[in-house]
This record gives sequence, C-alpha cells and structure tokens, in this order.
Amino acid sequence: MKRSTLVGAAGGLLAGVCLTAVAFVAAPSWAFHENTNTNSNGLFGFGAGQVAASGIQPIKWGQPGNLADLIEQVNPSVVQIIVHQPGRTQNLSSPFDQFRQFGFGAPGDGDEQAPRNRQTPDAMASGSGFLIDGRGYIVTNNHVVDSATKVTVKFTDGSEMDAKIIGVDKRTDLAVIKIDGSKLPTTLGWGDSDQARPGENVFAIGSPFGLGNTVTSGIVSARGRDLGGQYDDYIQVDAPINSGNSGGPLFNDRGQVIGINSAIYSPSGGNVGIGFSIPSNMAQKVVNSIIQHGSVARGWLGVSIGEVNRATADSLGIRDARGALVQDVTDGSPAAKAGLRSGDVILALGDHQVKDVHDLTRAVADVPANSTRDMRIFRDGREQTVKVTIAALKEDVAAAAPKSRLNGGSNPDEGDAGPAVTVPGLGLELQNDGGAVVSDVDVHSTAWDAGIRQGDKIVRVGQTDVKTAAAAAKAIAESKSKNAVLLQLERTGQDGKAQRRFVGVPFGKS
Repeated sequence: MKRSTLVGAAGGLLAGVCLTAVAFVAAPSWAFHENTNTNSNGLFGFGAGQVAASGIQPIKWGQPGNLADLIEQVNPSVVQIIVHQPGRTQNLSSPFDQFRQFGFGAPGDGDEQAPRNRQTPDAMASGSGFLIDGRGYIVTNNHVVDSATKVTVKFTDGSEMDAKIIGVDKRTDLAVIKIDGSKLPTTLGWGDSDQARPGENVFAIGSPFGLGNTVTSGIVSARGRDLGGQYDDYIQVDAPINSGNSGGPLFNDRGQVIGINSAIYSPSGGNVGIGFSIPSNMAQKVVNSIIQHGSVARGWLGVSIGEVNRATADSLGIRDARGALVQDVTDGSPAAKAGLRSGDVILALGDHQVKDVHDLTRAVADVPANSTRDMRIFRDGREQTVKVTIAALKEDVAAAAPKSRLNGGSNPDEGDAGPAVTVPGLGLELQNDGGAVVSDVDVHSTAWDAGIRQGDKIVRVGQTDVKTAAAAAKAIAESKSKNAVLLQLERTGQDGKAQRRFVGVPFGKS
C-alpha cells in the first residue's frame, strides 16, 4: 500500500492510482493512499452451476428493483479490510539545536550527542475484498496488504475479525487472506471474464475512503487494457470506483465476479469514469495457486521480445502484423536450448495463438514447468515448428543480455573510424565507432519515427550481422526491394548495460 503508480500521466493530466484509502493514526478523516481454462472449475468447484451453489439467484438487472435485489444478496460477502502498517523511524535532533546555530547557549552545550531515534505510530489504511470460499478465504489486492503488520476484516453488520495473509502475487497485484470463524456470509462465485463485452452492464462494491460498502454501476468500457505490467489484461469500466475500492469485486448482471478492482486513471485521485479490474479468469488461477501452494508458479522461456508492427512485418515478409519478435535469447534458457534466435517471430505456443507480446507472456506463464510445447515461428521467410521445454520462472532471472561487447572502443575487426556514411531513404548517417554507430538522424525521417537515435549501434540488418558503417549501409540498400528494413539496434541504458531490440523502418524518399 505504499506504492503510487503513474500509469500514463502526460503533463500531470492522467495519474493511475491504486485504490486504497489511507488514514493515519489519530486522524479522524480518510486521506488518499500514497501509494486457462476459462470455466470456473478450479479449486472451489465453481462451474456452470456456481450461481446456485453459492446461494445467489440469477437475476437479470435491467430495472432498478432487480439490481437492488441482486445487491442485497451479494453485499454481505464484500468486506472492508483494515490494515496496520509499520511507522517510520525518524531522527530527531535536540530541540535546542536551532539555538546553537545562532550561537545561543543551551543545556548540553559541548556534549557530542547523536540524534535521537523516535518510532512514529503505525499507519492505518483501508481496502476491500470478498469471500470466495466457505473456509474463510478472501481475495484482495497485494497493494492493500503490502507490508501489513495486522489485518482486520470488517463485515457489513459492523463485526470484525483478524485475518492472516496466505500469500501474495505482486506481478498481478493479487493477494489471499483468511479468517477463521463460523456463520460466515455466503461466498461469491466466479464468472467468465472472457465473455464480458464492451457495453455490458456491471456493478462494483467496495469501501471507498473507508466509508463501508458502497455500490456503483456502469458498463464495460474496453477489454485487454495494458498499464505497463508484464501480465496486464485489465477490464476497463466506467462504474465509479475510488481510493478504498482496491480488491473489491466487479460483478456481471448475474452477480458473478468477473473482475477485481485494482487501479484508476485520474488527474486528482478521484473517480473520472476510467477504472481497471483484473479479469476473473486470470485471478482464479492465481488465487487457486496461492491457496494450494502459498505462491504462484509460472513458466519461463528466456527471451526478450518486442512487437511486430506493420513496418516490421513488411521487412520480414510476414503477411499480417502479428506475433512476438525475439530481440535476444538468454544463454542456457529454454529458448536457447530449443534453438530460438534473435529475429525469429513467435506465432503460437501450443494451442495459444500469439497476436502480440502479451499473448506470449501469458501463454508461457500458464505452462507448467518442465512441460514441452510446440512453438510455431517465422524464420527465413517461412513458418517453422520447434519444440520447447518451459522452465520455472524465478524472481531473480535476468533479462536476456547481448552477447557482443557492450560499448564501442577501437576494435580492428570492426573497422577504423572514418568518414560518415549516409543511408538514403532512412535519414541516417553512420560512422565506425566500434561498429556501425548512428552519428546523426534526420528528425523528419522514418528512422526518427521508428525511435532510432544518435549513438545507437546497428548490429544486424535483416538476417545479416554488420560490423561497419559501410556494411550496414550496403545491407540496407539491398533491402530496398521491400517496403521496410528490419534493424537490430544496441543501446546502452541508464544502468550502463547494453540492450538490443529490433525495429522495422519503412523506406522513405531518398
């Protein structure tokens, strides 16, 4: 609950904030927090009959009375989660220090005393959650219970129970907590988030600003939203949700949970009609794994990947702009053992079609460790199939690193520095500096639009490795029969490490 995420702010206009409301100790008012099988046949047995099994009758709400009847059934299962977080240690100097700087005498003058440490009181914050199992399991967001020293669950009747954290998954911002007790409210059933379509009615229940259960309604605005996370696949809704709604359920018109409210776009921290929910089909797998194992196991391939846009597809000769372009392959990884190479385009993994990088990321994550799958790739102008054995993802696995020397410097094999070489049609000027380094880019060129900048090193043109400016210019000229050329660039990041990526650059006017 100590994170404050910016998810696309432009000039401070759009700030994505976690939805947790925070109140500090002794403060009476609430403040903003700083911040697959798609059938529900998982651990809890929610299948086609899950509505009846959960005790919730299928009510189609189109009239206000029907919505009220449905809310009356599901509302007790949504809880407020109150969290204690550790206070911060402050270094406090002597209250007389301010006099010393002006030369006034004060008690203790001449004593070399270290600043005194003082522990501030615990902070308190509030989020939301909902019961999904008769044994007392509750789903919420990871950022709601992050760093919590104590978690309390408050029900709609005002009663409270202490809860323990079973496990969290930071990658999807999900967490499971548990309470022990009898006569718990009816549990909620999962719905099929894949069936949610833009324009469909939805409603949310949560505890905005710690006020207690609050109901809001709206529609699904969009699907498949990406806020920059590795596994993002958010449902966008316009149902008003605010700080404190984090971890609360998003319902369809049958009272089934199709999402977990997690983030909003907002210039002020309040609702502006753009909220984001984690889809239930993703959440179920994560929740089941946490309950069964205490953590989430994911598959690992060992590649860095990029998008395939129209220019990239044209340069490779692919009919449609689809798939995930392999930028680099990690040594010793499943991808390396399967023979994958940078420049390959991954089109499918097993039965999962790969339309973009997120499709591949989610498909790999869902494959159990040590399982083998067919992978369809595009290489050398045609589709091919390779077999890959997926490994288990470890949190400390590093991204693929370029295998070549990271930064320039003199290297006789890469050519001596010489006159700049102009690349017609791309707006580039190249020079030998430990390789074919971009010395200038026309700001009105297609290369600039593709993101190429001064200092980038071109290490490959199409499927050809290049080591000099002249070799790069020649390979680019030989590619002019196509509408675009594929370049692999090497750029040193702020951490001092070089990273490689492919870009497709359309040919412009010479």
